[in-house]
Amino acid sequence: MQKLYTKPFEVRSRLDTLGLSEELLQQAARRGLAAAHTCTEHHPRPSAGYYLWSEAIAGLRETTALRGWHGEDDQNLPYTINESRTIRIAVATGDEYTGIEDRTPCTSSKKGPRTVTAVASNKRQYELFPGIELAPETLMNVIGSMGCTTWLLLIHRDIQTQEIRCELSRPVDMNAEGKVSDWAERIILASTPFTGPKSGVVPDVPKSPEIDVRIKRRA
Repeated sequence: MQKLYTKPFEVRSRLDTLGLSEELLQQAARRGLAAAHTCTEHHPRPSAGYYLWSEAIAGLRETTALRGWHGEDDQNLPYTINESRTIRIAVATGDEYTGIEDRTPCTSSKKGPRTVTAVASNKRQYELFPGIELAPETLMNVIGSMGCTTWLLLIHRDIQTQEIRCELSRPVDMNAEGKVSDWAERIILASTPFTGPKSGVVPDVPKSPEIDVRIKRRA
């Protein structure tokens, strides 16, 4: 059963067990939003989504560095990992249901093989302890070789409502389209309003950052 955290004290308590805070995550999202808003109609179509994703990752790594976290790339999939290597966070743009407690969000784009592997590992962990809330260190002590737990910081920039919605969620399954679609836990963060144009803005639809480069020898 999915665990949903929406009340401020629930959000604060659960994030504290992960060594995080709501403000820290929101700072990263706001940095991504500011980068997206630098785009104009002259930028390539995916630019706003890419800038949001890229700068949110940089912001997350900078704000968590003082807590001992650091950045790593797993074959073109960038993570932010805590000092004890028990949890790692990837940033992804989410669909319009991101940050809405009575709807289930998906990632806005199809994900690559590294995300598939991470979600499968999460699912194995979840099936061992369904519905049980474990601190990262406890989880690692019990699971051992199954690896650290992966979380997604989902960010959605809603042009119509003029707000950015975020959640930190633990994925456990993907749909037939290759998007992350099911979650063991969802920690809903407070939305952040912004001002800007409601139309003519490049949508947040960056492709998966997991890039497979195929090199073919020339004849």
